[in-house]
Amino acid sequence: MIDIKLFKNIMAEARHNDDLLDSYSPNQFKTKEKLVSMIYNHIDINSNSEIVIFGGWYGSILIPMFKDVKKITLIDKDENVINIARNRLFSHYKNVEFRVQDVFEYNKLNQYRTADLFINTSCEHMTSMKDWPLWEWILSKNNPYFAFTSNNMTDIEGHVNCINSIEEFEKQLPVTSKVLDKNEVTDERGTRFLLVGKI
Repeated sequence: MIDIKLFKNIMAEARHNDDLLDSYSPNQFKTKEKLVSMIYNHIDINSNSEIVIFGGWYGSILIPMFKDVKKITLIDKDENVINIARNRLFSHYKNVEFRVQDVFEYNKLNQYRTADLFINTSCEHMTSMKDWPLWEWILSKNNPYFAFTSNNMTDIEGHVNCINSIEEFEKQLPVTSKVLDKNEVTDERGTRFLLVGKI
């Protein structure tokens, strides 16, 4: 069923926010729909699930796709983006917590140890996930799943960690990771690489 309130919020904000419109582009939909399909094929996501989203931007597509889970924690270092998502788009979503933070800050959030799934569709914007400093701390209590995407689009501003193949992407995973599914999505700008698995 269509979330009419969210639709109205998007329309009101998008009138003066091209960045938000970009977050709903056909390429964004194509990749995120594929990733979500891969997630549901391998992971039992239900009303008790907790999800952490790294570098989540506005959460435009992913939050509605997981709106029935117990909790979503979306982290992004862009305060303006987070404020828009929290106050103008998803204020009526009571199961979502928005945090302004650099993912690689050493911040032991409780949500990390209760999360069933970590999603990062912005791996090209940050250091490799294998270098995230809290995996060992999390794994002492929990063994979550992951769903990561990256791409080979080196000409886009902010893309500091692009990769050229799915094999190269796998080498950026935490050492304990087991890949359950992998895929590629190509558009006019390049190729996006998708990995789903268990940490």
